[in-house]
Amino acid sequence: MDDKKKLHILTVALGVFFKFGYKRVSMNEIAEAAGISRAGLYLYFKNKEEVFNATILHYGDLLIEEIKEGLSSKITPEDKIIYAFEVWSINNFDQSLNSPEVKEMTDSSYTFAQEALHASYNKLEVVLSSILKSHPTSSQNSLSPQRLAYLLTSASRGFKVVAKNSAELRQMIEDLVQIILDQ
Repeated sequence: MDDKKKLHILTVALGVFFKFGYKRVSMNEIAEAAGISRAGLYLYFKNKEEVFNATILHYGDLLIEEIKEGLSSKITPEDKIIYAFEVWSINNFDQSLNSPEVKEMTDSSYTFAQEALHASYNKLEVVLSSILKSHPTSSQNSLSPQRLAYLLTSASRGFKVVAKNSAELRQMIEDLVQIILDQ
C-alpha cells in the first residue's frame, strides 16, 4: 500500500468528519474528497469505521507531534503540562461545544473508535509522564509519573463533560496540575 496515499486519505477524511460529523459521512464522500474512486478507497479501508478509527489515531498523532514541538519553548513542568492540554483539548473545546458536527464526531469516537482514542490518550500519557519525571515530588507521594499522567488524562476527559467553555476547562486543568505538582 502507498503510505503517502493513505496519509492523504486520512488527512482529507479528518476534514470531512469535522465538517459533517461521523453519521452523515459515507465512503463515497470520503473517496470523492480524497480524489479517488470508492473502489480505490476500499483498497485502503474495509469500511467507514476503519477509516474513522485510523483518522482518530492520525489526529491524535498530529496533536502529539504539535505538543512535542512546542514543549521546548516552555520552561516549568506546569507550563509544559498546561501547554499539552491546550493543544490536546482546550484549543478546540469551544468548537466542539458550538458545532453539532464536531460534537457528534467527538461523541462518535467514544463509540466507533474506542481503540484509537485509547491509543491516542496513551501517547499523551507518555508525554505527560516524561514531563512529570523531571519534576521532583514530595516523598509522601507514592504515585508514579505514569499513574499521575493517567489521572491527569482521565480527569481531563471528565472535565470536558462538565465544563461550560474553554476558559472553565483550562481553569479545572490548571487547578488539577497545581494539586499534582504541589504534592
